[in-house]
Amino acid sequence: MKYPVEQIRDFCEKVWVKAGLTEEDAKTCVDVLLAADIRGQRTHGTTHMKDYVNRVKLGTSTNGADVEITKTGEGTLVVDAKHAVGMVAAPKAMRACIAQAKKSGACFASVHNGNHYGLGAYYPMMCLEENMIGFSVTNAPALVAPFGGAEPLLGTNPISVAIPAGKYPALVMDIATSVAAKGNIALAMKEGRDIPLGMALDKDGNPTTDAKAANEGVLLPFGAHKGYSLEVIVSILAFALSGAEMDVNIPRFFEHTELDANCGYFMGCIDISRFCDVEVFKERVDALFAMLKACRPSKGSKGVLIPGEIEAVKTAAALKEGIDLSEATLQDFRDMAEEYGVEYTF
Repeated sequence: MKYPVEQIRDFCEKVWVKAGLTEEDAKTCVDVLLAADIRGQRTHGTTHMKDYVNRVKLGTSTNGADVEITKTGEGTLVVDAKHAVGMVAAPKAMRACIAQAKKSGACFASVHNGNHYGLGAYYPMMCLEENMIGFSVTNAPALVAPFGGAEPLLGTNPISVAIPAGKYPALVMDIATSVAAKGNIALAMKEGRDIPLGMALDKDGNPTTDAKAANEGVLLPFGAHKGYSLEVIVSILAFALSGAEMDVNIPRFFEHTELDANCGYFMGCIDISRFCDVEVFKERVDALFAMLKACRPSKGSKGVLIPGEIEAVKTAAALKEGIDLSEATLQDFRDMAEEYGVEYTF
């Protein structure tokens, strides 16, 4: 069943405030979660709301009041997230990058003591309204085998980029460097579904469609050695620059909520106006997009899409029609309503 976005927002914000976030941070946190839901990426949305809140209750996530941002150069920041809720710490880091990029032309932040930050695309998308190109990567618990291996040594390590356009929707790329994000496995387990073949191996190194077996086994990198290379690069940017933990030392966020995490983010933005006129840039991007979309479709295809175009369509539909919440998610909402004294309105 679908529920209005604002109904979900109101409930979740009230829970977060009761859990210890300021009203401002609660709004931002819920905005990140809902951005995932309305873009059709449910694995990073409100389905994990209870898990995030539990970490705060257990003390393995903080409310983000003491996030420490240090300017180390005209275009560089070092951020100690102090184990804050990821959807609180990451927006603070990106806002600081945007502010500094307006002065220096570009700014990037290295973040340590971070937690799972939800929808990676949200942070580069923050840069679009400032006519900037946004970029964000993070490492994650080791769930993925290196190419040719059968042991989980690397995270799903997503890469997120947003680039503004003119008459076309912005390009928004948000991809795990594994065949699928861990959230796909978790959601399949939660809803009792199988997963596609080629996504994971079981604990004995055999291909599997069983979500539980995959959870006990290992995910695979996309594109064989190509995805593996990107996984390693993201890991280095996230942990080696910041002093965060290596992927193999980060606990699984939603399975071990009682354990502290120290994942790293590397994020930032580029001010387009420092390179060329913004409108000229957008015209150039539009010209490229127009050429791509005019491409003759391959057999069985409905045509070429720009990265993020499907999500833009889903966003418009969700804002109009509402978001589909599973019974498992609604049960989480009922549990939180009772625990935090918030009216259950669903």
